[in-house]
Amino acid sequence: MKLNIDDPRELYHGVNAELDGLIGELTTESDDEQLKVPQREAHALLQKHRSNLQGQLEALETNAEWDTFTIAFYGETGAGKSTIIETLRILLKEASKLKDQEAFREFQSKHGLTVEALDGLHHEAERLGRALEDLSDEYEKTSAKYEQLSVESSNKITQYRELLLEQKRTASLWQKFLHLFRKTEEELAFAREKLQLRKIETECESELSTLNEQKIGLESQLADTRNKLQGFKERLPELEALSDGRIIGDGRSDFTRTTQRFDLSVAGQEFALLDVPGIEGTERLIAEEIEKALQAAHAVFYVTNQPAPPQTGDQKRRKGTLEKIKMHLGASTEVWCVFNKKVINPKYALKDRPLISEDECASLRELEGKMEEQLGSHFQGVHPLTALPAFLAATDHFAPDTQNARRSKKALSEFEAGQLIELSGVVAFISLIQDSLLEGSQQKIQRANLFKVKDALDKTAIVLEQVGEGISELVSNLHLGEQSSKKQIRSGFSSFRKRLESSTEILIDRFNSDVLNEVYSEIDDDISNDAFKTKLKQLIEIHQERLSERLKKAMAKEIERFGKETEKIVKRFEDKSRELTDIYTTIASADIDRDFDLKLDIDNGLRLTNLLALIVGGALLWWNPASWLVIGMGAASIAIGAYKAVRGFLSSSYKKAQQRKAADENLRNITGQLRDSLKESLKQGLPEMEKTISGIEQALARPVNKARTLADLINKSNTKIKTLSGMIEATGALK
Repeated sequence: MKLNIDDPRELYHGVNAELDGLIGELTTESDDEQLKVPQREAHALLQKHRSNLQGQLEALETNAEWDTFTIAFYGETGAGKSTIIETLRILLKEASKLKDQEAFREFQSKHGLTVEALDGLHHEAERLGRALEDLSDEYEKTSAKYEQLSVESSNKITQYRELLLEQKRTASLWQKFLHLFRKTEEELAFAREKLQLRKIETECESELSTLNEQKIGLESQLADTRNKLQGFKERLPELEALSDGRIIGDGRSDFTRTTQRFDLSVAGQEFALLDVPGIEGTERLIAEEIEKALQAAHAVFYVTNQPAPPQTGDQKRRKGTLEKIKMHLGASTEVWCVFNKKVINPKYALKDRPLISEDECASLRELEGKMEEQLGSHFQGVHPLTALPAFLAATDHFAPDTQNARRSKKALSEFEAGQLIELSGVVAFISLIQDSLLEGSQQKIQRANLFKVKDALDKTAIVLEQVGEGISELVSNLHLGEQSSKKQIRSGFSSFRKRLESSTEILIDRFNSDVLNEVYSEIDDDISNDAFKTKLKQLIEIHQERLSERLKKAMAKEIERFGKETEKIVKRFEDKSRELTDIYTTIASADIDRDFDLKLDIDNGLRLTNLLALIVGGALLWWNPASWLVIGMGAASIAIGAYKAVRGFLSSSYKKAQQRKAADENLRNITGQLRDSLKESLKQGLPEMEKTISGIEQALARPVNKARTLADLINKSNTKIKTLSGMIEATGALK
């Protein structure tokens, strides 16, 4: 297959076509019945991973950027990604930023929301407030003054009144007569004081009235000024919504939930910046956004405000920052680390001193080493800066009396704007973008997008390789279990055969002993030869029946014992097989696909149950001790016939001896033929049992064969996916 890297659609469709062909090779089922099931399971497993891979390729096709070099700002929540981007938008005069700033100025001008206007309103309110306070003081003083004068005048009037009453009480008749025609000096003084009191009251009322009118006027002016100030402040949020810095977070972990794109240019080179949600936010809210942004990006700035290496996860399997970086940025071809140093007061952090200290330099070297360890050749290095001071110095588009406006005023009280931007490291950062990232950007775009396709294939290959290795290891362990179980069954069968031979030998000896003991007892009673013959036959028949029952019981006992032992061995193997399968299934699916299911049951035990039943039933069919006894009776008749020829010549003691001899020979002959019959029966019957045992061994081998077939199919498919990845690497000349 030849991939056309100049046509993105052709690239993705070409890779998908190759994957379709790979899956199609497993569609035709094998003629081997035992291989059909694992082949179908391998097909289902690969189809699932193929679907996952296709989903990744479709996402790449949808999100990948092929025209504009795109840089993603990625990192922890609160690291300052948005502050850096906002500063770049301002300094590089990004189109939407210029539009926002124009809207800010228009709104500010229309409503007079300037710092000067706000300061004027504050000063006027303060002036009126002070004037009102002064007037209130004057009112209080005037009121107090006239109150004092009024009191003094009232006191004098009281004194004159009391004096006149006393004079009137003590006056002579003549004096009273004279008072009818002229006022006394005291009466004239009393009248003058009453006129003075009325004058005081009139003047007080006039002055206080004037002051009160002035107070009402000032209160009205102050209320009007305060209303204007309130209206100003009510407009401020609208102005602040148009201010620079709106994209900068407020400390909440999920402030940025969607990726924002900004198109910029530097020295005539166009590029795009992506403001990615913080990786410490709620995973379900931002995971998809992060993935989409990184699929579109051709380079990534990992932003951190700590000079130390990122933290690893905890023991509860929560992913730490380091694990998230490796997971998210593994497919990125170019990754830089930006150390955004926290600086609140530039006066103490930047004046007459370097941006980063020696201790911070040492920590950044450690951070650089850790990032190289995780990302390899994709990691390009660390760049330090402090974005907040540069942002505060780069713009004056802040609503009056806001935090940014106050911070900007404070920062610029110590530095010139250009000087502060230079000291912040942002100018050098812009040069880094221009000289290092945008150099050969079109080739980087193709290389980055091809690498992401290759990375998707490689991740699938890693998944399948882990699954394949796990199943191959499972095959090895299952094989060990199978061989051990077979060995135990064969050993058990050998022990069963020996126990069977031993128990039959004991029972035959017992048969021989019982018959001889009883016939000897009869012989000792001096029975005739005919009676001897009859008794011997009778005893042989009786004890043969007993022997037959005893042999059946012994046989059944040994068969049952062997069956149970075999069943336990098989059960242990089944349990161990399931345990191993569960273990390797869990290992294979731990970080990949939790729905992965590997089924290696031994026919759920049904066929083995039947086979185990055949061990017992089949053995009892060929084990028939009654058939041996016919041979034994024939031998007894012959032995007694030979004795009859000489019985008349024998004495009683001789007769007894001959009867004992005949009994011994007869039983020796019978037991010999019984043993021969047993051997022949075992020779004929045990191979039938061995066939059944072979069936059990085949069943024990089934999980191993099934797992081996599955592993072979997965490894074969994985090899082809790796080959496809290699083709993409060769096509894109990825090094």
